[in-house]
Amino acid sequence: MVELYWKTLADLKEPAILWRLFIPFAAAIVLVSLLGYGLFGVLLFSDWVTQNTMVVEFTTWSQNAENTIGSIPLIGGLLLWIIGFVVTLVAGVLGFLLGSYLVLLFAMVITGFMTDSLVKVVHDKHYPHTPYSGHGSIGGMLWKLTKFGLLMLLLFLVTIPMLFIPLINIVWFWLLGFLFFRYSVVLDVGQVILPEALFNQVKGLGNGTSTLTLAGFFALSLLPLLSLFAPVLAVIALAHYYFDILSSQPQTTVKTDSH
Repeated sequence: MVELYWKTLADLKEPAILWRLFIPFAAAIVLVSLLGYGLFGVLLFSDWVTQNTMVVEFTTWSQNAENTIGSIPLIGGLLLWIIGFVVTLVAGVLGFLLGSYLVLLFAMVITGFMTDSLVKVVHDKHYPHTPYSGHGSIGGMLWKLTKFGLLMLLLFLVTIPMLFIPLINIVWFWLLGFLFFRYSVVLDVGQVILPEALFNQVKGLGNGTSTLTLAGFFALSLLPLLSLFAPVLAVIALAHYYFDILSSQPQTTVKTDSH
């Protein structure tokens, strides 16, 4: 695992990898800025939001609840402070994680278009004598990602009450995000490099080397700016790992490189 980190970091000096590393970063600055200002304007100034029946009713309900609790002798003010603190803490944590995950998801989409070229750079630099052809199709991969993403979303919705438990909410939300991140990168890189039979042998969550390596890169998602680089680094590391596995296979089981 440590060796994979070193190989990945060493590859960052390659111009072909270095400029690809910053593509998600540059694209995110433009897109997030445009979307951010647009949504900010809609939320603050749109009558559709401010005059929405549900928004008005919720505002009225919250004000009434606040007045009722505040009127309780002696402890009313303390209860309001505690409730406000808990709501602010939960909203802050979830908002931070959601924001980080949205940035990471955007970076994953951009990186997905570069996986073939990143794999080729790693191959030509370090494994030129190891042919590869991969398996599957883009359509099949997108369908698998959609199904797994919906499964994670359903699991998130079912376990929403857990998000109000301090510390557990952070761990659980992080775990759901990591499972989708790992599944996506493993599927993307594995379909490019490995034949299907070999891929099925090494793709499982129980594969400690790939799981722990990707967990390290996924941890960068806790830092919004660094999360933009996490998918590219993960693709490079996993490419090294899969090429190491492929190079150890008997050559008669490896197809001719079509890339």
